Amino acid sequence: MTRRVLAGLLVAALGCGAAPPPPPPATGSGSSTERADLAELPDRCSAADDCELVDACCGCNAGGRKLAIRKDAVAAFERTHEQRCADQMCAQVISHDPSCDAEAICGSRNHCRVAPHMQHP
Repeated sequence: MTRRVLAGLLVAALGCGAAPPPPPPATGSGSSTERADLAELPDRCSAADDCELVDACCGCNAGGRKLAIRKDAVAAFERTHEQRCADQMCAQVISHDPSCDAEAICGSRNHCRVAPHMQHP
């Protein structure tokens, strides 16, 4: 392989999943000034059944990780994938992120969160 190809693969492998994905736009045109903070992901819950795991920009089969959000927000979150993740490259590598072998729970302060299987607050 050429050095350029190897450098590109290295950048893709190191860059994917390293930073949290930008959240979906709040409303309107979707400009960066309208984007909500990651802390504002739709994650309020009252029981574990309210929550579901979703792929961050790169899924676990592409060097990424999972996030926990409300089930009723999954479809809208997935519709914004292309916009949220436009600047992300995903490597074709299995991720070792703990979220890839976890479950969504309703944790402290009634927020969905990622937790190892069988470990509840």
